[in-house]
Amino acid sequence: MDIPSKHVFEALQQKGVTEIHHVNSVVTACQFLRSKSLMSRGTVERLGVKQTPQSSDQLDKRYGIWFDAFADTVDIHGRASRANAYGPVMFVLDAAVIEKTYTGRVWVTKLNPTKWANKSDDARWFRDKADLDANLVKGRFDQMIVFRHSGGELPFRGFLKKIVLDDPQQHNANGVDLFSMGVGALRLAMSDSGLDIPIERRACKPNCQCTANYAADVPRTLSMFDPKV
Repeated sequence: MDIPSKHVFEALQQKGVTEIHHVNSVVTACQFLRSKSLMSRGTVERLGVKQTPQSSDQLDKRYGIWFDAFADTVDIHGRASRANAYGPVMFVLDAAVIEKTYTGRVWVTKLNPTKWANKSDDARWFRDKADLDANLVKGRFDQMIVFRHSGGELPFRGFLKKIVLDDPQQHNANGVDLFSMGVGALRLAMSDSGLDIPIERRACKPNCQCTANYAADVPRTLSMFDPKV
């Protein structure tokens, strides 16, 4: 259910959420940087440019959210101490982008769409600001900010604070370090659009399992870092 963006922003402020996060692969993140916007899966597909497939793609189409852009209220990788399933590139945005969104209204999930089967709209979505005030929990993975009916794009110029990139500690078949390859691709995409956003190497907790996660599926890891997939 759509909620005025001002109400969503105020609710997040009350919960101490000052930043929102979007995670994706290197190739998809490069498309975002070139467009200076977060883009929905459907928008990238419609433009005919490259993006890395995601396991949730068919569900997004089934539930009518294929043309929506998603963001989290927490750094899932950092909190869960594991690689994020959606990719190694994390965009960190000022939460004020929510209030400034030109659609005027946003949606917030109660459950990840992968858990929506046989659930009512009330179980899937927050209804209003009172519902957010009572039940939104900072950092709960299922609760995501969804920018709907916005043409599939969320312009982020002036709100994108930094990019955090994982280091899988692996190389491709040509011996190129994947972290360095990712940084180079992101920098090139920024140069195409006139952006200059800081890129940080992710600093993991001692118990983080991300390097083991990346080592467990090398072909997928390569696809997540390769800018030419």
